[in-house]
Amino acid sequence: MLFIFISFFSISLILLISLKFLQKRFDPFEIFILFMFNSYQCQNFFYLLSSPYDRLRVVEEHLPFWTVRLQYGIIFPALLMWVMYALRSDLKFSIKIMICFSWVAGGVLIEKILLLIGVLASHSKSWYPSIDFVMSMIVLSICILFMELLPPILRKEKVIP
Repeated sequence: MLFIFISFFSISLILLISLKFLQKRFDPFEIFILFMFNSYQCQNFFYLLSSPYDRLRVVEEHLPFWTVRLQYGIIFPALLMWVMYALRSDLKFSIKIMICFSWVAGGVLIEKILLLIGVLASHSKSWYPSIDFVMSMIVLSICILFMELLPPILRKEKVIP
């Protein structure tokens, strides 16, 4: 379990450091606001799935708890920032769709891996990735909508040029 935590911690650090390269398409203040919004959405996504139903929950130990916090608080949102970077680039539409789908499918795959290695636990007889898949698409859509709405507001308030 310690190896898994150290791996997630290292990935989190690398992704946080990589956010400075987003300045080619985003203003630094915009990066901060988008990252905080993405982090909030990703964490709420997990707690929405885990709290009312006993489908997925974090194992009651310190390392799994912090591993999941890193996953939903830093790793998913930072990767979502890179998806947004790709959406603002001049890539073909099909590649943009593929990148979005990769984020959604990768998130579901990581949840399955966390379930298999014992970081997450489930008391239900089966795990339904389709629910997680749909929720990930909703989070992605909300975050992309926010990304599109934020720059005009920041320009109007003269926060960004």
